[in-house]
Amino acid sequence: YLQAEEYDFAMAELVEAITLNPDNRDNLAAQANYHLGTALLAIDRAALAVNAFREALKLGWRDAGVYLALGQALTSQGKFDDAIAQYREALRLAPGTTEAYAGLGLAYEASGRVDEAVTQYERFLQSAPATDDHGVDAIKQRLAKLKERRKM
Repeated sequence: YLQAEEYDFAMAELVEAITLNPDNRDNLAAQANYHLGTALLAIDRAALAVNAFREALKLGWRDAGVYLALGQALTSQGKFDDAIAQYREALRLAPGTTEAYAGLGLAYEASGRVDEAVTQYERFLQSAPATDDHGVDAIKQRLAKLKERRKM
């Protein structure tokens, strides 16, 4: 359901999976919480997504993707310092994760930490796959604006 962007159906199934697996057997409840958070983030319910991602972590799912998603949700809430911590943890677990560099850049930029944002955007550009033209172009534009702003 998530891939088809049928979020209501996806969320109903995920909540049922969580309810039916209170012992988190095979880490299924943790994974269901992560996917629930992803669905909630897709429909702009960042606060609820944060809760779902934190529950996935509490249940023991220590995956870089969970920390990335939590960072995105926190960034959308304007909780930049918390988001930065999550992106850093994602990088600790999966060094070189391009999405974490982009997320760090966005969080630093939004919090007014221009030099740190520039550094993270440059790291993103060094590690981004060649097939990610849209993401690369967007970061290049942000980076150019930040460098211009630093000159002023």
